[in-house]
Amino acid sequence: MLRIFFFLLLIVGHSAQAQKKLIFLGDSLTEGYGVAQEAAFPQLIAQKFRADKSPWQIQASGSSGSTSASTLSRLKWISKDKPAVVFVLMGSNDGLRGLKVEETEKNLSDAIIWAKGNKINLILGQLHVPPNYGKDYFKKFSEIFPRLAKKHNILLAPFLLNEVAGVASLNQADAIHPNEKGHKIIADNIYKFLKKELSRFQ
Repeated sequence: MLRIFFFLLLIVGHSAQAQKKLIFLGDSLTEGYGVAQEAAFPQLIAQKFRADKSPWQIQASGSSGSTSASTLSRLKWISKDKPAVVFVLMGSNDGLRGLKVEETEKNLSDAIIWAKGNKINLILGQLHVPPNYGKDYFKKFSEIFPRLAKKHNILLAPFLLNEVAGVASLNQADAIHPNEKGHKIIADNIYKFLKKELSRFQ
């Protein structure tokens, strides 16, 4: 009987140890602005991982209107939940407000440096501004993310709104926030990326 008890303890301990948490840190796109909470891409991805019986738990920390300036403080806050990986999707509102790319880059860099110093694995999401902001600003903003990923040796994810941005039928009336169909495509794309890449964080 005692032997069985210790065997069960080992199983429970192994199961708890196997659980890993990934948190999406972002703004209204991550929060799922304008759609039901269960229809936002982080929740859809979480459903896919549960269906896979994966040890990865997917959570989201989205705050509408937040800019890159809040990345570090919010990262410190969610670090209390001891995530194995944080998927950073910050900077969209910087671009929409036309903020200096140098400010955005510094804010994100400060957060990355803190995370690495505290042994928190990061994935940095590629973001763009709408093309009507001008070719020069579009280029400078887009280049922030691969440059940071290379400088700090962290994983860069594909553009979050790939196949969704600019497609009227996949976005809400503001032409910025995806509708439920758009979120489904985002979830499918990011899920495929995570399934391929999360093994490096085992």
